[in-house]
Amino acid sequence: MRFIIILLFFILQFNVTQAQRFNNFSIELGGGAHFPFNPKDSKNKANLSNFNSLKQFQVSGRYMFNEKIGLKGQYGYFYFQDKENHLNKSTMHKITLEAVYNLGEALNFNLQERFTLLMHGGAGISLLEPKDRDVYEKIGNLQLGVTPLVKISDQVAFYLDVTPVLNLMQHYSYGGDLLDPDYKAQTGFFLTANAGFVFYLGNRNHHADWY
Repeated sequence: MRFIIILLFFILQFNVTQAQRFNNFSIELGGGAHFPFNPKDSKNKANLSNFNSLKQFQVSGRYMFNEKIGLKGQYGYFYFQDKENHLNKSTMHKITLEAVYNLGEALNFNLQERFTLLMHGGAGISLLEPKDRDVYEKIGNLQLGVTPLVKISDQVAFYLDVTPVLNLMQHYSYGGDLLDPDYKAQTGFFLTANAGFVFYLGNRNHHADWY
């Protein structure tokens, strides 16, 4: 714990001069679709594309240490429901912490003043609530995604994002049924695709994304 505090102190000290040149903080708000691929329901082997996957909301806070590297914390809400059988459903709350790398800055895109590309990856935990149950299953997850950004103004940008999510040791299907009667876990996988807006915070004229 002491090491983490000391490390954070040196990071903040190192970025004092950076913060004087550009804004570091931003908030992202968006929503979209998610597409479950695995695991399939042990009782129903139907294609998981039958699930209604349009109920999704995500909010993130991001801090850029410099023009290329940053950290992002994210909360996501996901609702899964079978289009053919509305009783097959579940909800998921996901919290992740990710490293962020500005590929647009690193590769010096020609359109970098208006367009850039962020790569992000990290780990987190999900709380999956199966149908008709009062408990949440805790699931560790890993994810890696890409986020194209289009600058609208010095305060706002539009983003698209595609992120594959790997669920570790999942016991319930997205339809809410227990996957194995002996409670053996499986690996889950779903893809998220969403769009939204980035709001830049601070008193400087530019954010690190566009400096």
